[in-house]
Amino acid sequence: MNLILALIAVFIAYKVYQNAIKFNCKCPNCNKNIKCDDEFCIYCGTRINPLATQNANQYANTTDTTDTHTSTAQKKHYNYYEVLEDLDGVVVALMAKVAKSNGIISTKEAEFISQRYAELAKLTNKTEDVIDIYEEIFQREKDRLDNLEEFARKLRALDEAPKAYILKILNQLSEVDGDRSVVDKIIELMNYKQPTSSDYYEILGVSVDDDWDTIKKKYKELVKQYHYDKLASKNLPPDLLQYAQERLKQINQAYDAIKKQRGM
Repeated sequence: MNLILALIAVFIAYKVYQNAIKFNCKCPNCNKNIKCDDEFCIYCGTRINPLATQNANQYANTTDTTDTHTSTAQKKHYNYYEVLEDLDGVVVALMAKVAKSNGIISTKEAEFISQRYAELAKLTNKTEDVIDIYEEIFQREKDRLDNLEEFARKLRALDEAPKAYILKILNQLSEVDGDRSVVDKIIELMNYKQPTSSDYYEILGVSVDDDWDTIKKKYKELVKQYHYDKLASKNLPPDLLQYAQERLKQINQAYDAIKKQRGM
C-alpha cells in the first residue's frame, strides 16, 4: 500500500514538473524563453527541437539561483496593456494576425517578425526587455480576428507617417506569408488613402491659418529631424532609414506645394 502511494506521489510530482517546464523552455539557438510546444522560435526563427529545448530548460534550472535573481532584478518591467496601447504594441498585434492568416507561421515569417521587434523597441525608445511583452502580445493576438476593427481604428487615428510605416511592414509581411487577406481587411476597415493635396498642412504639422514664417520654421525642424546623415549616425536599421527618407520626401513635397500655393 505504501509503495502504491509513493508511486502515485512520484507520478503527480512528475506531471507538475512537466506542466511547469511546458511554458518555460528556452530556444537552443538564442536562449530566449519560449513555449515548449512552439514549432519555431519567434525571436530568431529557429525550428524547435523538443529534446534540445527540454535539455536547455533543465540546464537553466540547474544554474546558480543568485545569478538568476540578479538578472531578474536588473530587467526593466513593462506593463502589458500599456505596451499594447502604444505604437509598437499595435504593430505587433497586427503582425500576429497577418502572419497567422494562412494558418501557419513559417521560418521566414518568424525571422521577419523578430527583426521588426528590435526595430520597434528602438523606435519607441524601449529596451530589448520589452520583446518579452511583444511575444506575449503576439501569442494572444495571432488567433484573434474579432478585434481587428478595434486595431484598425487605432491605426486610423495615427498621423500619416507612422500609419504609412505600419502598413509598409504589414504589406511586407503579407508578401512573406503569401496571403494578404488580413491586410486588405485592415485597409478596408480604416478606409486608408494615400495623402492628397489637402493633407500638405497636416504632413508639416501646421495649420492653414499659420503665417509663412511659422510654416518655414516647422519645415526646417522636420528636415533636421529626418535628415539621413543625422539618423545614419545612430546606427538605425535600414528599414527605419528608408522610412525617414520617404518621410523627408513627403515633407519636401508638402512644403513645395504650400510654397507654390502661397506664391512664395
